[in-house]
Amino acid sequence: MPVDLPIKVAHVIRDFGAVLRFVEFIEHELEKRIVARLGLVKVEALHSVASAYKNEIARVLGPRRRAEITGLEDLLRRLRQDIDGGIRDARNAQVGHSLSLPLQRIPEHWLFMGHSTFSILAEDLGKIDAAFRSLDPTYSGAAAVPDLDSQYREFWRASDKLGPPTAIRAAQIYAGPWTPDVISMLPGNTPLQDASLRVLGLRLMLRQIGLLILPFWQQGGPISLWERLLLELSLIDFVALEEAVYDGNPRGNTRSLIDEWLAEQPTHKGVALLIQRRGSLCPARIQWRDDIRDKVCAHMDLNVPATMLEVANWPVSLPDFHAEVERLCQIVGEAARLDIRTRYMMAPAVCLPNVQAIAPVGAPRWADT
Repeated sequence: MPVDLPIKVAHVIRDFGAVLRFVEFIEHELEKRIVARLGLVKVEALHSVASAYKNEIARVLGPRRRAEITGLEDLLRRLRQDIDGGIRDARNAQVGHSLSLPLQRIPEHWLFMGHSTFSILAEDLGKIDAAFRSLDPTYSGAAAVPDLDSQYREFWRASDKLGPPTAIRAAQIYAGPWTPDVISMLPGNTPLQDASLRVLGLRLMLRQIGLLILPFWQQGGPISLWERLLLELSLIDFVALEEAVYDGNPRGNTRSLIDEWLAEQPTHKGVALLIQRRGSLCPARIQWRDDIRDKVCAHMDLNVPATMLEVANWPVSLPDFHAEVERLCQIVGEAARLDIRTRYMMAPAVCLPNVQAIAPVGAPRWADT
């Protein structure tokens, strides 16, 4: 039975606003879109809980006052059109799963997560929030998003963290060639190369999320809004990485990395290690996926109590989770290093101080898209 729908609606609307604030705050172009992916998840989750909440309000008002909710219904209908028109496809390919894409669709999805899209969505979500406020006097509305301290930017600028914001970095990810200040191999050569870029790029994104979350974690104390959002994204990507390596995604017509590596001649040398080491992963990750990722982070379950929105109530030990992320990334990295065809993809997103002259030209920045 649906519970706490007003709280969930306000929670998701605020979360989207916080994602937008965070992306605007981050100076590094690669990490901007890494974090922006979570906004797509929040929009789809909002439509689900907001529609259920609207139906509850309609039942309370009754048929005689049906006209009062037509404005809200129009807003939710437009949101659904936006989701069907591109948000869902980009969400499934970029966050939630790691789907293989034709070459021409990779930049389409990556650049879709830009300032224009998010600003329009933020405005629409504000109207939805206002509509609920007018219809239900008990609805508290989305809370204000706090500001971020400039000390976090200083932390990320360090050479052993993200480095200078304008430095050119080598980052082997699927959408690397369409990211300003990033040098990366272009997908579209062989299935092995494309699948490896896609999956190892997701692994690299988990590393970058870990660097973003580090200053919040080091502060100690209660988990902040920003730390929770990064934890949610990390959990979503952790599950997506295991799926991409071991299971593939039949709905997205995407084979597992193991299947892609097995299909090559000669077979990739890391396949046996991947298969052997999966058994070393913590069994608790299944509960993390089923009870947190599927019901709170990647989706918003209508029947889960609002208390589950707080990390303190998640059935997970955060040190155990962070250790498991590291374990899975280590397994994938060790396997990739066993074959010369993927060994070079394992470098972290390091700054390249002497390549400014060959830096990508023309890739639009987040603020320009």
